[in-house]
Amino acid sequence: MKRVFQISLILLILLLMLAGETSASYWFKVIDISPINLTPNSKADFNVAVKGLGSQGAYVELVFKNKSQELNISCEKKIKYVFPAGLTKYNCTVEVGDVAPGNYSFVVDVSARGSPSGKKTAYVEVMAAQGDHAIEPLSNAARSQTLRESEQETKASEANQTSTMPESKKTPTPGAALASLAILLVSWRMRK
Repeated sequence: MKRVFQISLILLILLLMLAGETSASYWFKVIDISPINLTPNSKADFNVAVKGLGSQGAYVELVFKNKSQELNISCEKKIKYVFPAGLTKYNCTVEVGDVAPGNYSFVVDVSARGSPSGKKTAYVEVMAAQGDHAIEPLSNAARSQTLRESEQETKASEANQTSTMPESKKTPTPGAALASLAILLVSWRMRK
């Protein structure tokens, strides 16, 4: 009886070791972009913060979309490792040529294996140099309206992303069923 119990216990341990990871998700999102203010023919530094929202970390690359031709964006490291539930900052630079003062924008998105889009819009304010005047200055009301519209677009895209859950990697777990069977067998043998 004691030998059966020991063998069953060893089998149980081996079967539990075979039970693999049931699922893992990769999900990363741009949560913050520092304000960008500059004058024509200049450059400015800004930071992008990416948060890991899934259960697995991965290498995440920043992708800049919908940018005006006048904006040149570069980062010292576009690809960094983001831990699950971790926050990683990217140091970037935007450079503008001889452009009219005003407000410009671009989208910062993430690219990682199995991760859905986690984009956010960045706003660039090009201020007039001394003696120049802005062609179309935005009032505070117009600027807040533009921000509200972009936030609504972001919330709508987030709702679409949450309805389609992040792609998950599934691993079969035959060891869990076998481990349960072994426990039942051991308890049955101990009662006899």
